[in-house]
Amino acid sequence: MSVLSSSFAAALSALNFGWCLGEPNIPEDIIKECVEGPETYINGLPTCLPMSSTMWGLVVGLVALGALVGSLSAGRAADRFGRKNVLLANNVFYVTGALLLGTSTTVAQLAVGRFVSGIGCECAPVKARGLLGTMLQLAVELGIFFSQLIATFLVQVPNWRILFGLSGAISLIQLVWLPFMPESPKFLLTQGKTAEAGSALQFLRPGYNITNELQEMIASSGTRDGNAFPVIGQTDEAGFAPDNASELKVTIEGKPNRASFHSTSGANIGSIGLIDIIKGRTPDIIWHTLFCTLFLMGFQQWTGAKGIVFYSTEILVNVLSLSPSQVRQTPNSAQWVTIGLAGTGILAVLASMSLIDRLGRRRLLLISTGGVSVACFIIVIGRVYHASVLAVVAMFAFKIAYGLGMAPIPWLTASEMLPYYALGTMSGIASALNWTMIFTIGLLFPVLARVLRSYLFLPFAMLNLAGFVVVLLVVPETKGRHISDILFHHGRRVHVVFSPTAWMRRRRQLGKPAVASVAENLA
Repeated sequence: MSVLSSSFAAALSALNFGWCLGEPNIPEDIIKECVEGPETYINGLPTCLPMSSTMWGLVVGLVALGALVGSLSAGRAADRFGRKNVLLANNVFYVTGALLLGTSTTVAQLAVGRFVSGIGCECAPVKARGLLGTMLQLAVELGIFFSQLIATFLVQVPNWRILFGLSGAISLIQLVWLPFMPESPKFLLTQGKTAEAGSALQFLRPGYNITNELQEMIASSGTRDGNAFPVIGQTDEAGFAPDNASELKVTIEGKPNRASFHSTSGANIGSIGLIDIIKGRTPDIIWHTLFCTLFLMGFQQWTGAKGIVFYSTEILVNVLSLSPSQVRQTPNSAQWVTIGLAGTGILAVLASMSLIDRLGRRRLLLISTGGVSVACFIIVIGRVYHASVLAVVAMFAFKIAYGLGMAPIPWLTASEMLPYYALGTMSGIASALNWTMIFTIGLLFPVLARVLRSYLFLPFAMLNLAGFVVVLLVVPETKGRHISDILFHHGRRVHVVFSPTAWMRRRRQLGKPAVASVAENLA
């Protein structure tokens, strides 16, 4: 129960993040179009805030711009002050943003409120691995779902202000709950607080003897992440036996790849800055894994998923050809479908949690990008030929495909592909890149919708098809592989990891038909 209590307390930040992403979707027309009537004042506050679609896109996207600002300092702040204290501090921004949004009298105040809330949103688990990272993505999806479900009951004037203010209520719950939870034992060890680390670990393992686990954490604290690298010649928990020092490869630049040595020695190399990484002054050659990390984090938003999170209600009003009188009715069919899409996102992430360690990251990414591309093409067909049911079904297929792979996996790649000495710096850069793309999509999506109309999802279909090709050719599998293994095999410039000849040879050796899915190549 102690572990669950601590996890839920921390997950409230991810839930609040999802809430902030999803809250403007359903009340969009109520706020910017004043569909319930001309702007009037109730208790000194305007009933709506008329603005253009472009300005609304800016307001919606500013939450990501705020998160970008927060991401520039969140990583170092967590390393210095601890994750618990940073999560508590984030709530100040959530509460302030909620107050600004709930009392907005101008478009400018609404925009500032979104920006301030965004600073608190920088709680994304860039350094989380495997199931933990997927669980936090689930919390984000839950936040999106609940914000849109509750919006159907608070969308009317002036109740939409309560909807925006509820983010502050979530923060207040965390402010009360989180202080009773311990700080991370790993962080306490990096601060030399061994006794406090033992107490925190015992809180998380009630009734268990933590002596051995604590000693292992102390012994591995040289890596600062508590994950001790195996000694050369030994086998780690994933079953990988690191290569001997005599087997170190030579890259195309003639520089020896010392991934096996540096990843298994346990030496505290320390954090390496961005300039050193750009100039290649790193113990290992990490260009390939760095490219994969940044590509997945940047490309995630160009799948078109955030367009659905931010604007699905507006899209569905056009898809379902709702009249102005039908739009004024709440809840209407477009809003119910929006809630259904958010619920589907939860189910897809739950499915991903059960599949990610069975099928692997690479295969799920291929299924995800390929599935989203097909779904986007079908949405376009449905809209062009006025087949509203087909378009709606395709939108649900989009959410399923996205949730299986592209939703959770990009947030795991930094911790699974980068050595710890580069993780602190590059996880911040990757997070900042992701937020920049969210802001860009939030800003551009209304413009694209106005220009492309029925063909809105065609560019995203092509982008996802391109993403499928990049994943197939470049992104290696990380499931069950130690970072030293990944760096040993991919510690060089960006290169192709998929060999059709080797794949067909492997299929023949396994006695399987060569026409099987190329997604089974796990190079």
